[in-house]
Amino acid sequence: MYTDWTAVALLLFTTVPLLAVVATAAFFIWQQKKKQQLR
Repeated sequence: MYTDWTAVALLLFTTVPLLAVVATAAFFIWQQKKKQQLR
């Protein structure tokens, strides 16, 4: 089975930074929520 590696690479290069941004944003929101709950 043949896979287009350039397409796979492009997909990874576009999704990985996006996922990283989403993960960091979610982490910061979670930290803020945790801080608010401590009050």
